[in-house]
Amino acid sequence: MEFLLPSILRNIVVSQCVYLRKIALMYKDIQSFMQSQSVAIVGVSRNTDMFSYKLFEAFIRKGFRVYPVNPNCNELHGHKVYPSVTALPSDVDAIYIIKRKDLAIDIAREAAVRGITKIWIHVKCNNSDTAELTQKYGVTIIAGECFFMWAEPVRSVHKFHRYIRKLFDKTFPR
Repeated sequence: MEFLLPSILRNIVVSQCVYLRKIALMYKDIQSFMQSQSVAIVGVSRNTDMFSYKLFEAFIRKGFRVYPVNPNCNELHGHKVYPSVTALPSDVDAIYIIKRKDLAIDIAREAAVRGITKIWIHVKCNNSDTAELTQKYGVTIIAGECFFMWAEPVRSVHKFHRYIRKLFDKTFPR
């Protein structure tokens, strides 16, 4: 047992270091995403009460040039809507995917093939296949984070959520 304990402690320390490094890289990736000029939003709804529509409005308020993607409409409050990722213009810097988990990876792959290098998969669309896309296409993928937690100024329930996260997540930026 005496020999086992140092080995277990070493494994814990190593795993914590790996985790902290991943978190630091994710924060760097989020900052890079926020520096984008134009963002395609895949899965934006026509329904103004839906979360994806609120996200669309937030990107516009933050000053991004927004390209909504929805195959079921052509125009959304003065913005041309694109039927798919492949139909987007070439000047799209980043893409935010707010679709079901089973669709998100295929959409991210389409974006990577198009040369879009900053990909954010909404919190409910996290998938372990993102590692394969990162390696194969050299893209940056943010998954498991909500845009509203990072879009300054953070408001409403997201402000409370961010406060709680700062309390309990020692890796969260202060």
